[in-house]
Amino acid sequence: MKVNLPLDRPLPLKGIIFDFDGTLYGDWRLWISIIEETLGEFNLSVTGYEALELARNEIRGGRAKGTIKISGIAVSLARERGLERDEEVRSRFFEKLDTKMDETGPGNDLVGILERLQQNGFVMGLVTFVRETRLTRRLDSWKLGDYFRSAITPDHFSEFKPSPQPYLKAIDDFHLAPKECVVVGDEPVDMLGGKRAGTRTIGLPQGFYSREELEEAGADMIIASLNVLPSVLFK
Repeated sequence: MKVNLPLDRPLPLKGIIFDFDGTLYGDWRLWISIIEETLGEFNLSVTGYEALELARNEIRGGRAKGTIKISGIAVSLARERGLERDEEVRSRFFEKLDTKMDETGPGNDLVGILERLQQNGFVMGLVTFVRETRLTRRLDSWKLGDYFRSAITPDHFSEFKPSPQPYLKAIDDFHLAPKECVVVGDEPVDMLGGKRAGTRTIGLPQGFYSREELEEAGADMIIASLNVLPSVLFK
């Protein structure tokens, strides 16, 4: 699979900081299907095209500010159809998402990738908008917790992505220098936060943001699939 940009590495990379939603699990197709299912429970009809267009319009209009709250798309579509029960819609969205994640599990590909990276000496962590309670439950359920030395969520930070602070905390947990680390994510805030913290950055455009938008935010490299990450880093 083609890698689109060179990754200049003055020092060997030793630490990897991942985003979670849209990077380690899920893509825009999954988010849209969950939105459709969620609104269907309220007897509201929405097409995948409408959900995707709303997300893209928020990005084009500058309202997204480098990140998309997927549950917020469901809430906005519900409001457009006259349903103003925001918290109920948001709660139902996460229920549907959790059910899907329970059904699918992490997938053999993800476990294999994390295992290969760990066996090759990489230290790994997470910086994610997923709240601590949900993230801890998910990592425990999927038995992935041992792969990550650090898991940083917004719960204990006044500033989060694209602030460098959560990335610097993860790097400190790694006992590495920023230039020895790389951030992997699907949104501009991942690229911006990593760059501001002094890391390398790899964009994975499988969410609502395009390759061009990740490059504009400072991605050093674009990969089309997480499956190619080990081969890129082992060079």
